[in-house]
Amino acid sequence: MHRSTALVILSLSFGVVACGSTPLAQPRWPAPSDPMGQAQEAGFDPTTREFLVTHTHAHLDVFVDGKPVQVPAGIGIDTKAQGVKEEPTADGTGKDYQVTECPNPCLSELHTHDPDGILHSESQVPSQKPARLGQFFTEWGLRMDDQCIGEFCSSSTPLAVYVNGQKVGSNPADIELKTHLEIAVVIGKPPDQVPSSWEFRDNQP
Repeated sequence: MHRSTALVILSLSFGVVACGSTPLAQPRWPAPSDPMGQAQEAGFDPTTREFLVTHTHAHLDVFVDGKPVQVPAGIGIDTKAQGVKEEPTADGTGKDYQVTECPNPCLSELHTHDPDGILHSESQVPSQKPARLGQFFTEWGLRMDDQCIGEFCSSSTPLAVYVNGQKVGSNPADIELKTHLEIAVVIGKPPDQVPSSWEFRDNQP
């Protein structure tokens, strides 16, 4: 092979490697501007206050190229509504939203109070069937199906979802948010360790 031709091929090869290893852009996924509209799109009927007949918690971690993406506070809550109280989180780094009673529907049965990744399921129906992870992502305003999570799709980016440390092989949107599950959504390069559990507090059934 002619030396100049070899150099061109070698340069192209390095270019392919470089493109393949380009870090993913970290997403900007804030809480939605129309939380009650998103809740209805997810299949929920928003209420004016909390109902705790069925009350469970699951935890969600999201990673993009090994870096954590914050699950925002206020998903499923109209944070601007009268009857919703905003306070700083215990560590002072975020916001916590608590609902007393609103004059109009302001709360989905599936929501986040603060940015700790805990998904609260609260219903007035006894033994309410668990909500699904896909419904939460709809409330968040993000796509989730067997091909894509947010703007990332499996055609160009590795995607994986784990429940209690075990990789899920089916559509992650169908994962039921049963009590005390640890769910890890991994996009691109995985973290050094995929979390397999979460330490829930005693008042988080």
